[in-house]
Formats: sequence, structure tokens, C-alpha cells
Amino acid sequence: MPTPETSPAKSRWWLEPLIWTVCFAIAISVAAYVNETAREIVMQGLAYLFAFLTTPFVLEASAAFIGLCIVFVINTRRIEREGDGWVEMEVQQPAPAADQDATKPETVV
Repeated sequence: MPTPETSPAKSRWWLEPLIWTVCFAIAISVAAYVNETAREIVMQGLAYLFAFLTTPFVLEASAAFIGLCIVFVINTRRIEREGDGWVEMEVQQPAPAADQDATKPETVV
């Protein structure tokens, strides 16, 4: 089985969104620490978000969606590491009809 081809350089596509998310979280934390009104708004927003996310349908649907995403990520990484898993099967071509007639035993009645 041939080894899977590896890309020369894997891009870090997830790094930029992660940096922006961390910067946004730090900015909100600093604003909430410095200003009492901002702190109250952030806490009330988090409480509403928690209440919405823990409603029965949304909680179950989001847990199922996150689980499905995890399965896709794990499977994608496994395919990158091990290859696609296709099997190549050798198929023998049948002999020409003339050769088959010569090899058949003749029955005499």
C-alpha cells in the first residue's frame, strides 16, 4: 500500500481566530474589571446566555452537534495520518475464448 502524501507545510488556520478570541475576552474582562456598569452588563449577559443554552432542546441539540463535530475532527485527523483506507483489488482477466476451448476436456458419447 503506498504511503499517503504529506503536504509540505500545514497551515495554522486556527491560530488567527484563537488570537482574536483571546484578545476579545481580555478586552471584555478589563472593561468589566474597570467599570461597574460594564461588569453588571457582562454578568447579566452571561446569565441570559447560560439560561438559553441550558434549555432542554438547545442543550441536547448543541451537545449532539458538538459531539458530531468531534467525531468529524477525529476521523479527519485519522485519515490524514493513516491514509484513506481504499483497498486495491487485483482482478485477473479471463483467458481468451480460444484458450478456454483448448483446455476443456471433450466428452465423447
